[in-house]
Amino acid sequence: MNILEQRAPIKDKSRVQNPVMSSVSNAFLENMDFLKNYLKRFFSQNEDIEDVTQEVYLKAFQIEQKGSIDNPKAYLFRVAKNVALNELNRKSRQMTEYIEERLASIPLDGIDSPEDRLEAQQTISLYCDAAHALPKKCRRVFLLRKVNGMSHKEIANHLGITTSAVEKHLRNGAKRCKDYIRNANHIGTQANLKSQNNGSQCR
Repeated sequence: MNILEQRAPIKDKSRVQNPVMSSVSNAFLENMDFLKNYLKRFFSQNEDIEDVTQEVYLKAFQIEQKGSIDNPKAYLFRVAKNVALNELNRKSRQMTEYIEERLASIPLDGIDSPEDRLEAQQTISLYCDAAHALPKKCRRVFLLRKVNGMSHKEIANHLGITTSAVEKHLRNGAKRCKDYIRNANHIGTQANLKSQNNGSQCR
């Protein structure tokens, strides 16, 4: 049962408006399925879609208490887009913060030159790319463990899978990230050598 239904229980979800409910509440009930389909553009996990859908309603409802909304349906979709983008940015920041913390634990032999800082930033970006390139379920498990700090058992209960499946996803995720970074570094090295050779030929 969603938040709206908890506030105003109904026996069926017909498209007939309820005059007792606010315009935003009516618009939400009428377009809830469309909102969820729209949010699939941003999220692959059903729980993310459900959470954001409820947040959209709460935000729109709170705004409506301060004044009427001319086009509740259009307003709901605008709120949905903003909430979805904010959530994606939040998750991206969490991933970056985790990687930065991990990198901070790596000694640089006391050297902190601009070149070192640039290399660290490039490494952070590369780690983010590697994590985002993981398969959906593997990425989900990887982020829940590395970013949220959940235990294997907590992840298994949260996703409805076995702890052995969680461990398998984590092993695969670590290996894929390592391979991704190794390949990217190899490609970068080859590109630098090619650029240097081209420069030598132009002299």
